[in-house]
Amino acid sequence: MKKNELKTEFLLFGLVVLTVIAVIFREAILGTVLVIDPRGDYNHTFSNGVLLGGNTTSEWLSEDQSRWRCSLDKGDYAYPFCGHEIYLNNSFKQGIDLSGFRTIKIWLKYQGPGRTIRIFLRTYSDAYSNENDLKSTKFNALEFEKNLISDGVLEVNLADFSVADWWLLERRIPFKHSYTDFSNVVIFEIQTGSGSFAGEHVFELDRVEFRRQLIPAETWYLAIIVTWIAVILIFLFYRISLLKREISKKNDKNKKLQELYDILDKRANEMELRSKTDPLTGVFNRKGVEDSLKAALDDWHNFGSRLSIVFLDIDHFKEINDTFGHSVGDEVLIKLSALVNDNIRAEDWFARWGGEEFLLVCRNAELIEAVGIAEKLRGLIEMQDIRAKLSVTASFGVASIQKGESLKDLFRRADEALYQAKQMGRNTVVSSSA
Repeated sequence: MKKNELKTEFLLFGLVVLTVIAVIFREAILGTVLVIDPRGDYNHTFSNGVLLGGNTTSEWLSEDQSRWRCSLDKGDYAYPFCGHEIYLNNSFKQGIDLSGFRTIKIWLKYQGPGRTIRIFLRTYSDAYSNENDLKSTKFNALEFEKNLISDGVLEVNLADFSVADWWLLERRIPFKHSYTDFSNVVIFEIQTGSGSFAGEHVFELDRVEFRRQLIPAETWYLAIIVTWIAVILIFLFYRISLLKREISKKNDKNKKLQELYDILDKRANEMELRSKTDPLTGVFNRKGVEDSLKAALDDWHNFGSRLSIVFLDIDHFKEINDTFGHSVGDEVLIKLSALVNDNIRAEDWFARWGGEEFLLVCRNAELIEAVGIAEKLRGLIEMQDIRAKLSVTASFGVASIQKGESLKDLFRRADEALYQAKQMGRNTVVSSSA
């Protein structure tokens, strides 16, 4: 498995783990909990119908355990009740904003003849409340069967609350204020339920928790789905991109190799000898320089290593043969090849390309370096006494491979530069820069 593929597998595995965590621990991640401990620093009061003619009494059984008792008696009041009020911010006007919370969880125990229990979240608002009137707070109410308390715990949604009808009618509240409002809850109250259930009612309140979910569950799961869709699409595009890159790389390599084979085959058709060494001069022939061209081409494509070539042609070589004979011409070829071969860099490859024409492959050489090498060789050939009473010079054509260029183009430009050097009077070096 390739290194990049291994990284991708680890990334996908990590995303799976994060997804599992996001699903299992969604509430812990997104939830905020506000805890009301009645044993904390809160003001407490008991409410009952004494002022309305009832005979109800309320008292603590254990304030440390937040446990109290109500003795409910009808008396002269038709709707006896008793309640326990907790001022959430120890203020009648400034409370707690619970509008962003979703559920309320109450740890409550009840013993008594009542069938139901009421909970009030009482809100103060300047729109309908008066700081001198306790009943002016909005009674956001919930009444439930006591049997709904499971193992001492009740959990309900704040959406289940509604504003008490008696409060709306008694206060003549406008319709626009008749809906629940939890933006400034000042009092949490537990009260006996509806009905005439006289007797002792014992309550024990351990704590109250309000839970808020920063992001709805639907949005959370939708975000997970969208994230996975995005990851899958990115992964697919990534794999497709890799596949296209591999195909393109292979096609380019095949194309370049094919170009190389075409050039070498075309040049090789002009040669009489197929071996790697020219039998006359002892330097490489066309076949012998093939490996160098392949290596140089691969270095150019894979690592950006420069590649330059030099075509060398002996000036007036036909006249030398015609005047002095082919044996002298062969001697010139041999001595010139030795001279050049002894004065090139170790990484350069020198080959007889055909007749009096030679090819010098300059690996890791910019155009200016290849021109310098050619100029050096031109001077040495001109100064060297290759044969008595015989002046020998050579013309040079130099080219360096360009981005997006094929070998065919490179050889063509070197050939054109060599032709130009001959047109300029020979014994000169001409380079092709484009």
